[in-house]
Amino acid sequence: MKFKALIAGAIAAAALTTAGTADAATVVIQKPHKTIVMKHVPARYIGRDRVVEVVKARNIRVIGEPYMYRGAYVVKCRERHGRIAFCRINPRTGAFLGITVRL
Repeated sequence: MKFKALIAGAIAAAALTTAGTADAATVVIQKPHKTIVMKHVPARYIGRDRVVEVVKARNIRVIGEPYMYRGAYVVKCRERHGRIAFCRINPRTGAFLGITVRL
């Protein structure tokens, strides 16, 4: 039984190396009885707590909860000068996309 798992793991490793570098959307799941290789899996989103950390790292005070709007996380916040603003965060990478100040 362990020999079969070893062979399955070797086949999965060979499949990943023959395709070149592993795609960012490739997921390898290793279970005791089999190895599953899934390609083109949709990207996962970062957690809402991580969104708050990204915004606070830029010295911006968070007022509300992060929510999804048009493919990005949006957070209601107060910017450095005390004005109400909305911060946009990329849900897949966690990159800060920008801030929109409400006048």
